[in-house]
Amino acid sequence: MAPRRQSTMQSRLQEALGLRFEPVAVLLRNERPEGAVGFASGRRGCVMWLLAQAALGRTAAVSRETAGCPGGVVGLGFEEGFEDPERHSYFLSCGVEGTGAPERLVEEAQAMPDSPARGFLLHGERYWRDPAAARVFLDGLPMMPSAPDWVVLMPLSAVPDGEEPAAVVFVADGAGISGLVTLAHYRRPATDGVIVPPGAGCMQFFLWPLAEATRDYPRAVIGMTDPSARVATKKLLGADVLTFAVPWSRYLEFEEDIAGSFLETAQWRELIG
Repeated sequence: MAPRRQSTMQSRLQEALGLRFEPVAVLLRNERPEGAVGFASGRRGCVMWLLAQAALGRTAAVSRETAGCPGGVVGLGFEEGFEDPERHSYFLSCGVEGTGAPERLVEEAQAMPDSPARGFLLHGERYWRDPAAARVFLDGLPMMPSAPDWVVLMPLSAVPDGEEPAAVVFVADGAGISGLVTLAHYRRPATDGVIVPPGAGCMQFFLWPLAEATRDYPRAVIGMTDPSARVATKKLLGADVLTFAVPWSRYLEFEEDIAGSFLETAQWRELIG
């Protein structure tokens, strides 16, 4: 009798790469899974906290109404861009106070209750030098062909048989990222198999990888370079990790490429020790 084929949901990469956290599956569903953690409608929160929950073994679910912030709504493809891109351009850059911003934005910020969001609108997150630079970023975000009902995040091993994730997200330290970047070019004769687009952590693990899935040769996406995302996950995941997201087709290639690769060498075993 032929040996039973290992389930694709039982990743061998976690052990081969020496990762502390199980890969996270990104699923598009019509309903919220029973028992999934998430934010209440209207409650502020960061989607990256939910990704961390999935990396730690829980199932999380997000809808447009429970995304936690405007960035999450756009980052998970529920809306094609921000409702007020001019406002968000100031938010991401220099803020509206004393910067020549439209008076309507100054008045809005001054009328807001005291909160981090008010502070950022007044003084800016300062991730871009000016609103014009931030606007170029916003205008260049990839778009989903259709908005999902629910985005579900769960450990890869928990995905039901027969269901294919849209993407897989690795949470890795420097050694793990080095292995994943090497794998991303192992079978592809290219030098751009990995990209690091700026933006919110949810955009990096969701919006960009799903856009890459439409390319002939999808690139992997390194994320969690957003300082806000790192603050949201530091207590749960530590301060030394990044995300590395790939469409499902690339994940399957990575699994196939373990055998015979550098991941079986003494040098790699020494690195992950």
